[in-house]
Amino acid sequence: MFREAHNYFLKLNLTVLATMGILLAGCGGSPEAGTQTSEKKVVVCTTTIIEDLCQVLASDTLNIRGIMKAGEDPHIYELTPQDTILISSADLILMNGLNLEAQMGNVINKQAKGKVTKLTNDKRIITAEEEDGAPDPHCWFHPEFYKIYLEKARTALIEIDPDNSERYNNRSIAYAKELDDIYAWGKEAIAEIPQERRILVTSHDAFQYLGQAFDIKVAAVGGISTETDPTPQDRIKLETIINETGAKALFVESSVRDSLNTMIKQIAESTGAKVGGELHSDSLGPKGQGADTYLTMLKHNLSTIIGALK
Repeated sequence: MFREAHNYFLKLNLTVLATMGILLAGCGGSPEAGTQTSEKKVVVCTTTIIEDLCQVLASDTLNIRGIMKAGEDPHIYELTPQDTILISSADLILMNGLNLEAQMGNVINKQAKGKVTKLTNDKRIITAEEEDGAPDPHCWFHPEFYKIYLEKARTALIEIDPDNSERYNNRSIAYAKELDDIYAWGKEAIAEIPQERRILVTSHDAFQYLGQAFDIKVAAVGGISTETDPTPQDRIKLETIINETGAKALFVESSVRDSLNTMIKQIAESTGAKVGGELHSDSLGPKGQGADTYLTMLKHNLSTIIGALK
């Protein structure tokens, strides 16, 4: 009788331990999700672009965790229970702000216990606005504004990890130099394109800041958010712009609703313009495909635009 009871409780304990292991794995214990260690503080990044920036600055000193994967759209992303646990346990959350994260931003406001830094919350970033007055959150496409992202991220990392401040400062200086080099190259290459041909037509309105930085006129099927499908009026408006300006190329995007890219293709066919290629807007590309970091993504987009507009 004693042996049967002993065996029963032994099996029960093993079952509890196994269940705890499953729960821990579900909370980020698997290698794919990343390992949350007691030695490293946890930094949660809302977008792949912000995650890449943090990896450059602190991949070896902090536990950098990204919520979204390559190709996912922050405008419409729906959080999982695991995401919410991650948000509530983070030492620092870095987010874009200006309502880019939409639903995610609401959860962060309610659940975050650590420090939250909105990288666009800076007077030096002069935001563009859509027709309804909503601020355009895609500020990272202006290299000068993205350097402010870099500065604010570095400052936030130093606040939670002051022992590595010199490392973060040195890395941010080196990174800014790389960004400046791409910016200078892009401006020089685009300046060689006649002004009347510098017209960028895309799936949604994510490239106004890129247009400001590189002196390109920008138009789009959708607005600054991808939450709604395009209307027939959107198509008529864009076709009119293309016919009036003589735009020769239109561009699809990698992380938007299929309906937006479909309308771009339909407009290209009806106006005689060509589809000039695919641009990355709200997300980086998959690993190993030439646009999996901010710098390679920016260079990919610029190269695609330059090649199509020449």
